[in-house]
Amino acid sequence: MKPDPHLASLAAALSGTASGAPALDTLRQLLDVMPAMVGLLDTQRRHLYANQAYLDYMGRTLDALIGTTVGDILGPETQRNNSAAVERALDGETVQVEGWLPRSNGGNDYVMRVHAPYRDPDGSIAGYFVIMQNMTERRRTQDDLFRLAYYDPVTGLANRLLLVKHMADFHAMGEPFTVVIVDFDRFVDVRTSLGQGFANEILTDVATRLSVRAGSVDLIARISDHAFALLIGGTQDPLAVEERLSTIASLVRSAKTASGASVFLSASIGVAASCDTHTRPEDVLRDAEIATGRAREQGGGRHAWFDPAMHARVVEQVRLEHDLRRALERGEELWVAYQPIVEMVTGGLAGFEALVRWNHPERGNIPPGVFIPIAESTGLIVTLGAWVLREACRQIAEWQDKRLPGSANLFMSINLSTRQLNDPDMVSLVRDVLRETGAEPSWIKLEITESAVMEKAEQSIRLLQTLRGLGIKMSIDDFGTGYSSLSYLHKLPIDSLKVDRSFVMAMHQSEENRAIVRIIMDLARLLGFDVIAEGIETSADANLLRALACDYGQGYHFARPMPAADADRLVGAEHLPWQVPR
Repeated sequence: MKPDPHLASLAAALSGTASGAPALDTLRQLLDVMPAMVGLLDTQRRHLYANQAYLDYMGRTLDALIGTTVGDILGPETQRNNSAAVERALDGETVQVEGWLPRSNGGNDYVMRVHAPYRDPDGSIAGYFVIMQNMTERRRTQDDLFRLAYYDPVTGLANRLLLVKHMADFHAMGEPFTVVIVDFDRFVDVRTSLGQGFANEILTDVATRLSVRAGSVDLIARISDHAFALLIGGTQDPLAVEERLSTIASLVRSAKTASGASVFLSASIGVAASCDTHTRPEDVLRDAEIATGRAREQGGGRHAWFDPAMHARVVEQVRLEHDLRRALERGEELWVAYQPIVEMVTGGLAGFEALVRWNHPERGNIPPGVFIPIAESTGLIVTLGAWVLREACRQIAEWQDKRLPGSANLFMSINLSTRQLNDPDMVSLVRDVLRETGAEPSWIKLEITESAVMEKAEQSIRLLQTLRGLGIKMSIDDFGTGYSSLSYLHKLPIDSLKVDRSFVMAMHQSEENRAIVRIIMDLARLLGFDVIAEGIETSADANLLRALACDYGQGYHFARPMPAADADRLVGAEHLPWQVPR
């Protein structure tokens, strides 16, 4: 079939094989300098004309190109892929498509193609134009951005954003799914001690093992610095999931670097399944993270399934955190209770321990065991601790002036949290509070748990030494319940050991329990410390501790924690309630 004569004359004019008007010569030159690739083909899909950019891509001269098809040059598969767009162009439609196109010299480019009909003067379609633009660099940039947006650069796994997108797809289709979160315990310690490179190799190894041996999953994603998530579509049998969890825990424990180095690693694993009550797919991920937190609270190295009570508990903690922040900002609701500390031999008042209390306007008194952990986990304990320190120092300075003539100075015990021990401004805060309140450093005894000290022993020792240099006294609280090392204990600049109430309560149960208290007291005397026993509930407790030569005691046998006004009456009293025969 011969080409349409109008189309043939146009092709001849554009290709320069026929003389044409100056306008056509200009058009031909313009087409040849354009970066866009332009080709003219007849209804049989044979090339009639192409500009220089098109010829360069096809690797042909114009003479060699004319009469050939795209399939002749780039292969029949390319011809088939273009067929639908060509048919639409020959039906009179302008079509734009994008896709990968092979090059004549090998490789592939991402090309945007426009197929547009060529019409004769009478309006009939005689062929079609192909206008192509190489978009490979743009596509590669898009792919790079996609990888950055949706994939983890260390492990190559999907990231949290892509996980949520897949969950949304399941949700939109009404398909149930289960999310399993694998959160590595103490991973920050591994990274800090062994380096980021070592940590990355461990993560990569676990990611590879999970991909191969964790069973059929729809997606594995790295959702945080030290947590992976597995997305499993469909309704899952809990027993089958439990078996998977055991496999996953084993994979984590056997993690190695590329060189074969290993480190003991465990994981807290949380599981949550989608259900009708979830309005957003992200809620399932939230529930799995809540379950993971529950597994961690239980000691790590175990797993937990989500249940609604966990969410209610988290919501309650968030509300309490908000209310606690408000209480600290307003300076209301919080108050300090003071529990007397007694000289065991004389029964005289030696000092007080400052204990924070919270009188919530709606919920009443909230136990410290409820709000102190929230303050610890959120960092509010630093602000709260500073407020208690200031209140307690102001109060002890006021009480010293009310002591009977000749009475020894009282001391005030104030608890320090782990967060406060790590606060770089702690020493400056203590200096400022002492200056503001007029309290003498020797009146203040800061109490630190042995577990808090041993968490970062060397750093804690330096801080305590600096505080001791100010004249502050130090005490180890709850001694015997943590994991302190005697090699560190003798280095600590402390004045007192406080025997935990659990030992005091158990003294009457056996000779072995009494021996433990006796050993603690002997150790304290050997190291030059005095001893404070807490949790003294009965006169029998008090008498036994006196027999063991305990220095100080506190507990309900003497007095409960009380408001400052009640404690004020004890400061100047000649006789104390616990000194009166009962």
